[in-house]
Amino acid sequence: MTLVALLHVALAFAGPAEEYLDRGVRRAELGDYQGAVDDFSRSITLRPKNPAAYYNRGLARGFSGDLKGAIADYTRAIALNPRAAGAYNNRGFTRAALGQYALAIRDISKAVALEPGVPELYNNRGTVWNSLKDYRRAIADFDRALQLDPRLAGVYNNRGLSKSYLGDIPGAIEDFTKSVTIDQRYAAAWYNRGNAKVSLDDLHGAVEDYSRAIVLDPKMLVAWNNRAFARIRLGDFEGAIADLGMIISIAPENSSGWYNRGVAKKLSGDRQGAIADLRRAAELGDSLALDVLKGLLP
Repeated sequence: MTLVALLHVALAFAGPAEEYLDRGVRRAELGDYQGAVDDFSRSITLRPKNPAAYYNRGLARGFSGDLKGAIADYTRAIALNPRAAGAYNNRGFTRAALGQYALAIRDISKAVALEPGVPELYNNRGTVWNSLKDYRRAIADFDRALQLDPRLAGVYNNRGLSKSYLGDIPGAIEDFTKSVTIDQRYAAAWYNRGNAKVSLDDLHGAVEDYSRAIVLDPKMLVAWNNRAFARIRLGDFEGAIADLGMIISIAPENSSGWYNRGVAKKLSGDRQGAIADLRRAAELGDSLALDVLKGLLP
């Protein structure tokens, strides 16, 4: 989903309230969200009916993790400016992050009604429909977004996910391919296309796509994991064990990494290595590891 960005203010003839607002925007752009919240709050104290200050403070609060505070600020911005499409969109985005999907749909739909020519709004509503498992409505929104702007890589990726959930794997692969054609650095789309290829038993193609995702995002644990499983199905146990070893090196407290490597070692014939990994997985709380261990221990 996409947040509507910070609102800048014109500083010609600006007073202290506007100066605090402008400094808050600059702080937020630099990642100093708490400093930005402080400046927006000072601006609100001086000019309590300025919707831009509440809107910007909502953004800064959202980025700092204060989602309920962000919603309160967007609500105040909307009360002061009922046509603030950005505030409706961002409140919907924030509500979706809290799992309040029905409220999120209502907010983003209001934003769409106010600004029907903005493709990102349809994309945002589509992602919420996906969360609600209403994939056909999601696709309708993604279609509309792409009618407005056919160069949005993220929308093709999101529509591909909807199609995959509906079982249209060839259609999903087509969308993921369009996504990575537009943006070759879109790691999530390479990963998603890899998953779709696994569904079609194109394991070599899946390994290639997971590899592209990993090059772009070396800490994408799911890509390492899924490439390992594809390699296991191809009989490449050495490659799978190496992939799962990378997960362990990145996240040594991840019990699944130890468990999966233990299983891969078991399949490769490395009984002692499997026992060691499965014991570590069990120590980290993986109950499945104990069941596999029973079949390996004398």
